[in-house]
Amino acid sequence: MFKVGGDEKKTLVWANTYVSSAPPPKAQEWDHNNRTMENLAEILQKFPSKHPIHELFEYTTPENVLHFGLSYRNHKKVWSKGRVCLIGDSCHATLPYMGQGANMAIEDAVVMAECLDMEHPNYNAAFQAFFDRRSKRTRRIVNFGNLMDKLYHSKNSIMKMLLDWILGSALKGGLVLRQLEKDIIEECPVDHAQYRKNFESSH
Repeated sequence: MFKVGGDEKKTLVWANTYVSSAPPPKAQEWDHNNRTMENLAEILQKFPSKHPIHELFEYTTPENVLHFGLSYRNHKKVWSKGRVCLIGDSCHATLPYMGQGANMAIEDAVVMAECLDMEHPNYNAAFQAFFDRRSKRTRRIVNFGNLMDKLYHSKNSIMKMLLDWILGSALKGGLVLRQLEKDIIEECPVDHAQYRKNFESSH
């Protein structure tokens, strides 16, 4: 659950994931109707009666509910062919448990611009430089997102203990949080200070 928009809107966005043997039928994805609400109500019965998610459900109208599948996608080994180069989800789609999908796409755009701006002999060399700079980082994000998906939905007691340790370590500022800070913040290829300076000087 997270807040979006300005303070005056007071809008909350919340999500619930569950394990399914198959994704929702195509006709039901992104569909706003009472059937979707009924399906959601059934899923939420797994939560204790006093869980706050039930109150969120009461304040959520059918037109604000989306039901769609989340599928793991392999991190692509080849991102370019000829004059075409993939970026973002098209080459390293990640499950949402890391909250890094959009961030990775933005980083891709910045790094791609830098590679094309450098003195490479041709665009193929620029695309290869782009892949070399981005593939290791994006693969870690994709793999960690996949791991968190398995931990969240596992019924194995050992896996649940591992998830509790990971979340506890992150909340307490332990090893997991330090590793996340290193992967997401310290190794970010975008020089925010420099880009902010360039932006301000151009406006």
